[in-house]
Amino acid sequence: MYLSSISSRLLLHDINSWDLKKSYGCYDGILRHISWSDDSKYILQVNSKGLVEILSPADHDLRSLQHVPLKDTWSASFHRDGHRNVAIGTKSGNVLIWDTKNKTITKTFPSPVQQSSVDYISYNAKNASLAATMHNGDTVIYGLVSNIPVLTVKLPCSKSISAMKFHHESRALLGLATDEGHLVLRDITTNKDKCFFESVHTAPVSDFAYSQVNKDVMLSSGFDKVMHVYDIRLQNVVSTVRTSYTLTSLAINTDNLVALSSKNGVILVYDLRNLSNPFKVLSEHEEEVRIVAFQPERRRTFSTEISLRDDTDVHQSPYTTHTPTRERNSDMFYIANTPPSKNLDVSGHGERADSFLVMMGLDKCNNALDEERKSVGFEKTEKPNSDQVGVCYPCDPDKNISKVSTPLNNKPAENFSFQSPIFSTNGVHDDGRDTHIADDFNRASNNQQPMSTYGNNIDTKAVEELKDFVKLTMADVADDNRNYFLHIMMALTKQKLFLEKQLTGMNEQIKALIQNQSALVETNRKLAFEIDQLKSPKHVYRIQS
Repeated sequence: MYLSSISSRLLLHDINSWDLKKSYGCYDGILRHISWSDDSKYILQVNSKGLVEILSPADHDLRSLQHVPLKDTWSASFHRDGHRNVAIGTKSGNVLIWDTKNKTITKTFPSPVQQSSVDYISYNAKNASLAATMHNGDTVIYGLVSNIPVLTVKLPCSKSISAMKFHHESRALLGLATDEGHLVLRDITTNKDKCFFESVHTAPVSDFAYSQVNKDVMLSSGFDKVMHVYDIRLQNVVSTVRTSYTLTSLAINTDNLVALSSKNGVILVYDLRNLSNPFKVLSEHEEEVRIVAFQPERRRTFSTEISLRDDTDVHQSPYTTHTPTRERNSDMFYIANTPPSKNLDVSGHGERADSFLVMMGLDKCNNALDEERKSVGFEKTEKPNSDQVGVCYPCDPDKNISKVSTPLNNKPAENFSFQSPIFSTNGVHDDGRDTHIADDFNRASNNQQPMSTYGNNIDTKAVEELKDFVKLTMADVADDNRNYFLHIMMALTKQKLFLEKQLTGMNEQIKALIQNQSALVETNRKLAFEIDQLKSPKHVYRIQS
């Protein structure tokens, strides 16, 4: 996992060791923006001249995979599901969708009446809407189904937007930051403010971000050298961090690590659970750091999107060889959205029919067994009056194909009732096959060609993939548990702060009651004294006289 940051160069730091791993820079001036694709495979970069570039951090060095050949581009954002569609805003106010696979424009939205450069662009959580913030302060919401502008958001408090992005879970919640120090969360369904933090910063708000662990937590940074932590549900500021640097951007990951960039080229890394001091300071940049962004966690996806690296693999060295990956289309482990093929190959030629063992690469054994499993349409029968033993003859496929189906998609499966390669069905050894196995053992004992048993012919590539799959599953379970406990901890912390606030209010009320009670006692004492004076004989004599 990397922490990416841009000034005149793009730097990637390993968040485990915080060492500088990769650096990329071939343009003049400060880069405008950087973001990661949702599948954590690619980086979208916009330079100072508006050139949009897609980079890959998978190799030893950062490599440019694709340049978007459009003029006057000014902002860009990946689709929230994958990397194929990129939303692009231009200096003239146009918004369009770029297909990274076909390298064409697939959608162009109508231009607003008052055209201005598109400074920020963002997809919402469900990829149903696209927001584009213009330089004049207007934010146009485009419907990705109707392909027309459905709403224009105008803030009465400001016409200068310094940051904009949709909430990562609530698809109707749009965040806007201003140069006046305001932070607004607008519900685009009703076009009303859900939260309005007025003048929360004494200088322009440089950036804000939503917590990936708790959807009610939000952070903001400003040129006033302050970072605030908000509770969206309670609509208050939970915590404040003051630094000695002018902050330009911030980012937060699922481990509650917060990165703050500054105009001095310094990056401060905090732990959200302890904001007293930064536990890491990175100073590899020599100029202003414009944007910081954490690489998202790699998730298991069933996307059929083509890799952008396919277009660049042809430029690799001819001496570089790659082991072909064995495709799996079994009904339990298929990774494509298209369901597995239901046509079984019973001809005995070409690829074998789908099977869990076949797809996992565990079906290769000795040569005799491999010959028996070439097709489901072959069964082992012993021809009468023949000297050959164990000869396979084709039979009627309709009689041999089992009607058993899996519980997932009722796909016709193979008949798994194979006879043992060593023993016959009545428990008597097959002489011919036993001799064949004995020959294999003799060759193995003489250090000749390895015998063709189950273990030696297992597809090691498939086994390694299975191990990776198990490790990935265990890692995902561990991440889910960690996120669950972090969510619980954050909820308990919020509840604690809420109770402490209530307790403080109750203490103030009790103090007020005590003061009121003391005042009442003093007033009562004065009244009693006056009554006693009125009842005294001297006072009565004065009244009579």
